[in-house]
Amino acid sequence: MTAPPNDCNPNLVKIDLDALTHNARALSALVSETTQLMPVVKSDAYGHGLLEVSRRLKNEDNIWGLGISTISEAYTLRRAGIDGRLFLLSGCFPGEEDAVMELGLTVGVVSVQMLNDLQQAAFGKSVQIPIHVKVDTGMGRYGLEPEDALQVVSERKKWPDLLFQGLYTHMPVADQRDDPFNLRQIQSFESLIRSMRLCGWEPEYIHMANSAGLVNFPQARFNLARPGIGIYGHVPGQKSSASPELKPVLSFESRIASVRAMGAGTLIGYGRMGRLDKNSLVAVVPAGYDDGYMRSLSNRGKILVKGVQCNILGTICMKAFMVDVSAVPDVAVGDRVVMIGRSGECSITADELASRAGTISYELMCLIGSRNRRIYLPVQ
Repeated sequence: MTAPPNDCNPNLVKIDLDALTHNARALSALVSETTQLMPVVKSDAYGHGLLEVSRRLKNEDNIWGLGISTISEAYTLRRAGIDGRLFLLSGCFPGEEDAVMELGLTVGVVSVQMLNDLQQAAFGKSVQIPIHVKVDTGMGRYGLEPEDALQVVSERKKWPDLLFQGLYTHMPVADQRDDPFNLRQIQSFESLIRSMRLCGWEPEYIHMANSAGLVNFPQARFNLARPGIGIYGHVPGQKSSASPELKPVLSFESRIASVRAMGAGTLIGYGRMGRLDKNSLVAVVPAGYDDGYMRSLSNRGKILVKGVQCNILGTICMKAFMVDVSAVPDVAVGDRVVMIGRSGECSITADELASRAGTISYELMCLIGSRNRRIYLPVQ
């Protein structure tokens, strides 16, 4: 039996690689000549495609390397011929140390045990593993306590096969510019840097800023910054005069599968949660929560057809949802449906959709990008 063509699924994620390049350059323009960027491409590049995004970014000016989360991501990139710096943002698990050396990775070290395991693996192999020491200054996730990090650096000769190259931390509320914790955290990190210099260590790379930190807090940029969501065209929090003009990289589309007239008072969907207030045209779109279009958008989401905004009716199903298309001129089966992106003069951003779904654009893009057919623009 002949396999169906790959393009038979009407649901389609479009990734605009030129927008990706634009965003990388726009973020680079914010920083000084001494600050480089480490774009974060973990989690399949936030649903945008690990390989394609990494290939586009790796040769951009001012890119120090790429931030990844797992050894498997590193293998994928190396096998594809991407030979630049790869930084394990949260370190490695016991037993992965040989892979770290084989793949030539830089490791974000988050514990003394990780230091010991890496040293043991590297001992006698005529190799130094480059590491950056991660400090927890308020995130409560990965990292050494500041006093423990200072002790590690003071005793760094205990790990002679590790190259102590960098120091970093993470900002938990950088998207909230007015939160006083941001300045306290920056000052605390700067104090730690001074203490480390006093004990004889000058980190080659210092990084703190994520996308929001990069935009909102110039003093957090140091000489390396780690934009994640910003690379993909979004910066969390309110825009400011310092916000660069970024372009959304991901759009999500489908096609109308069915259209029919229904009378006023008709109840629609599981639980019969949707109700028509008047005689209406109701379309079925073959996308649902299996495709990353979240069930929390039931009776709340909006889509675009021919530049007209249309309301979702009732509960999002596994592979479909219903929508009122009464206002769309000459609506028909096969018409393009935009769930994220632009149609005519109207647009729906991932941030807007996420807000309606009660989540964040990160989650939405990871779900949608990983569960649907993707094409990359411009087509080569």
